[in-house]
Amino acid sequence: MSRAWMPLYWGDYLRDTRDLSTLQHGAYLLLIAHYWQHGALPTDARQLAAIAGVPIATWRRIAPAIAAKFGPDWRHKRVDAEIARTERAIVQRRIAGQKGGARSAITRAIAVGSALAAGSALAAAQARARPRTAASAQADGPAKTQQPASIHNHNQNLASSSELLAAREDTGEGDQPEGIRSKRPHELTLAEIDAFHARRRGGAS
Repeated sequence: MSRAWMPLYWGDYLRDTRDLSTLQHGAYLLLIAHYWQHGALPTDARQLAAIAGVPIATWRRIAPAIAAKFGPDWRHKRVDAEIARTERAIVQRRIAGQKGGARSAITRAIAVGSALAAGSALAAAQARARPRTAASAQADGPAKTQQPASIHNHNQNLASSSELLAAREDTGEGDQPEGIRSKRPHELTLAEIDAFHARRRGGAS
């Protein structure tokens, strides 16, 4: 497991390493860095000298004070505790990321399902509405296209209602046939109106 950075508590470090020389400080920090990256140190003196960056003779001279900071087999209790803590944090972040990814996938699936359901409902509603609209159009079509019959649209020579009323007052309803007297002006047929005008023309002559 990758550990890109290492926590170093300088207060604790300086308190625990006051007895080290400058050379020993350098070797000790290099050993801790290797330990952090690999989780352990080799026990061979030459390998330890190579990690510390010093000749083997120098290592044998400075090694006793440095070894006192480690346990048996060059184990380091404080570094082990920090490695365990960091690995737990990494695992927890990965688990949280997986849970977040799963929640996001579920949320996306719910959103897609809701959109599909809404689209299906809309299509069904439109399908149900189309037959009623067509039936209504067929029922309303003839009524809209039919124009009410009116005696005023047939001929410009037809008498208006006001003219017929005025003529009745002039000539008197007794001179008119029963069929015309019993009807209102707008109820007269074309033939009755023509007969009415013919009688007026005959009376005028």
